Amino acid sequence: MTYRSDDNVKWIVIHYSATPVESDFSMADIDAMHRRRGFKEIGYHKYIRKSGLVEKGRDLTKPGLFEQGAHSKGENDASIGICFEGGVHKSDPNKGLDTRTDAQKEAMIRVIRDMLDRYPNAKVVGHRDMPGAATQCPGFDAGAWWASVAADSQTPTKEPSGIVGAILAALRAIFGGKA
Repeated sequence: MTYRSDDNVKWIVIHYSATPVESDFSMADIDAMHRRRGFKEIGYHKYIRKSGLVEKGRDLTKPGLFEQGAHSKGENDASIGICFEGGVHKSDPNKGLDTRTDAQKEAMIRVIRDMLDRYPNAKVVGHRDMPGAATQCPGFDAGAWWASVAADSQTPTKEPSGIVGAILAALRAIFGGKA
């Protein structure tokens, strides 16, 4: 195992597993595929199932250190790999797509936020955006998607409408705007 300092992390790289979304593939399945390709274990740090379940891959448990992944050739010593199950359809396995379920998107947001807490200077990108990458992975513009998620979280919460809004307005009137 090769461990690197957390200070090295420049990128949080989003991947798809390039497995048909119509079938189920666990982290153990991806691990077996990677081992057949000569990896010592799964190359990713986190694997997100269609159900939203997040499975652990490469080690991130040592304080201040991360186990180098095997997910973005040339940048593994400076990146964390997050992979979601799917990305292709059986009928067209060579066309990469954003097949993430709502549960996967929600889990991915949580995982990325956790990673950014640990690696605050890292940039969220898709595998296809990495230097020297020749891939369609992850099937969508991960950087633009993350920018929109981050912008949405900065937007103030809208005031409720309907009966809830009316009740809040009444309470504010009674309590001088403190409801």
